[in-house]
Amino acid sequence: MKKLVLVAAAVLVAAVLFAAFYELTRPEQDTLYQVSAFNVFSAGNFEGNTTYAELAKYGDFGIGTLNGLNGEMFAVNGKFYQIPTEGAPREIGSSEKTPYATVTFFNSDQTFQVANVSSYSQLTADINLTLPNCNAIYAVKVVGFFDFAKTRSVPIQTKPYPTLTEAVKNQTVFTLNGVEGMAVGFFFPENMNGVDAVGYHLHFLTDDHTAGGHLLECTIKNATVEIDQTNNYHLMIP
Repeated sequence: MKKLVLVAAAVLVAAVLFAAFYELTRPEQDTLYQVSAFNVFSAGNFEGNTTYAELAKYGDFGIGTLNGLNGEMFAVNGKFYQIPTEGAPREIGSSEKTPYATVTFFNSDQTFQVANVSSYSQLTADINLTLPNCNAIYAVKVVGFFDFAKTRSVPIQTKPYPTLTEAVKNQTVFTLNGVEGMAVGFFFPENMNGVDAVGYHLHFLTDDHTAGGHLLECTIKNATVEIDQTNNYHLMIP
């Protein structure tokens, strides 16, 4: 009987320790996780350091790129896609790596409709009107019919890596007309300048997964916008 009691006590202690460890290590739901500071990445640090299997532990929604600055990354509902310069999106393998990404577990705090949006700047202005304040981080999802979307993808770079500014000069630009799709990304406030790019950064993917990229310009017939205010931030330093 004494042995059974000791075994039961040991199992209970192990369970308590495991639960405590899990609570300490599990990703927080209301947190944006970022791989590498933007100013470090944009200086030319394009070597992948985090696998997509690891990245998926920290979010099911977000944007970024791949090893060597190889195209644009789009993530929604736990699926990660690459939009390469060739144009045809593909699902990213779990063993592939990223040098820079921002992800979170998306839970909408507010939803509203937009219609007859004439430009990207009007879209962001309309979103700004709904934000509780401009000093927080927001995850943004825009789903609807895009009369026009101008997107880009950046080709993979070779060592020694150039700066992001130089790499973007060789971008491939796509013009999409009359497509249903989704734009996802983030808004970063002025007080995070350097840690990430200030303002809006959105990537786009068509519903049929045939096209997408970094969203440069758009006109929207009608769309649903969802906003998720993110109250915590975690920088994952390589």
